[in-house]
Amino acid sequence: MRVGVASGRHAAQIYEALSQRIGIEADIVPPSAAAKKYDLILAVDDEVVPAGIETRRYVTHHKTQAPEWNVVAGRYLLTAAIDRGITNPIAVPLPFATAASVKPPQKGVALLQDELREDLTAALNAAGHQVLNIDDPQVGIVVDSALSTSEIEPLRKAMSEEKVVVAMRCNPAATDTIRHQSDGYLVSEYDQLLAAVQELTTNNLERKRVGFEARRTIATTNWARVTRALLLNNRNGMPDLEQFSCLPARQRWKGRLGHAHKWHSGQYLGDGCVEFDGETVDVRNLGQLRKLSIALAIGRRDPCTNDS
Repeated sequence: MRVGVASGRHAAQIYEALSQRIGIEADIVPPSAAAKKYDLILAVDDEVVPAGIETRRYVTHHKTQAPEWNVVAGRYLLTAAIDRGITNPIAVPLPFATAASVKPPQKGVALLQDELREDLTAALNAAGHQVLNIDDPQVGIVVDSALSTSEIEPLRKAMSEEKVVVAMRCNPAATDTIRHQSDGYLVSEYDQLLAAVQELTTNNLERKRVGFEARRTIATTNWARVTRALLLNNRNGMPDLEQFSCLPARQRWKGRLGHAHKWHSGQYLGDGCVEFDGETVDVRNLGQLRKLSIALAIGRRDPCTNDS
């Protein structure tokens, strides 16, 4: 299989991941390349690709105009992918590989994406915090004050550098990435935002702990996972179970396998299917561990039988 990678900001990482897969030849291609030479073109966001060949995209920005939202950089983008006609989009968090910091996060404060928030800057300055450029080595605290969806890339980049991100709960990109007081801070009001910044600047141990956890969160994904998702021809298993509502009862399921409230009351059948209210989902193509998780989540008494 020969795969072309559209030239762009993440082309080198995708190419490197593809080169490690058996049976795949990969090239970084310009928009003018001959499409007939390739079986598939992979691209990121709205990168221009050669015409006349199947294209699959890794979407990292919520304002991407291209229709191929095959793989997205966060679960908050799945609904938009469905709206664009993608039957079973896959969410794979955006990877970042940064050199390990030689010192813990510093006390400096920066605004994410150079936000033009004069009122917030003035409030931070009044509280004794100098607002620096985000690339300043003295920055260890990053404020994302967006009240709607912000860009995921600078947010995850800051976390990968062990910087503590303080963001608003109304920002889907932040709530999808940050676990409050674990690898960042989520607040509901600006007063809480200022209080969080004050706490982080004065509590060195807390700043160091959260920064460490932030870096570890970003390190859990890689470009091999992204390329694997892009190469999937079609997803087998349980498309409906991984969609959008909230699966109660099992926190692990809710975190890993997604959202499917109605299926919690479903019945796991002996022939490898889940049935609820006349609807059936075939799970025979799943691995044993996931089938066991399904059986446990929907309350089957004995999920460890041979057909589970």
